[in-house]
Amino acid sequence: MTRTTEAAVDRYMRTVDRVVHDPEALKQLEAVFAPKATVQFGELPPVTGLADISEFYRNLYSDMADSKHVWTTTMLDEGTIEVRFITAWRAADGRLGSQSGIEHVTVDAEGLITELRVLIPQSDGA
Repeated sequence: MTRTTEAAVDRYMRTVDRVVHDPEALKQLEAVFAPKATVQFGELPPVTGLADISEFYRNLYSDMADSKHVWTTTMLDEGTIEVRFITAWRAADGRLGSQSGIEHVTVDAEGLITELRVLIPQSDGA
């Protein structure tokens, strides 16, 4: 059964929130990303392949005590999913943080993410 494209984003967001409490959830990225998928956050170098993607997320969430994403999806004309998100987190040392942004996600015929790009919003100087 083919998964819907929006469901791929839902699985991704729920999985990365779980990684904070359960590092074993990284294994579930195999059900989210295609084997040769690429992830790129802003200007960071892209990460390709399940092993490197899993390590990237392990490092990204290693000092967090809690994380929660909320999001909406829009299908763009060219088949890319635009994800508008807000995330809030608590670091292991108690600091709080939040970020909003936009992701562009492409999904293959099996419903697995083949590319995920996080667009870092420009500061408005405020």
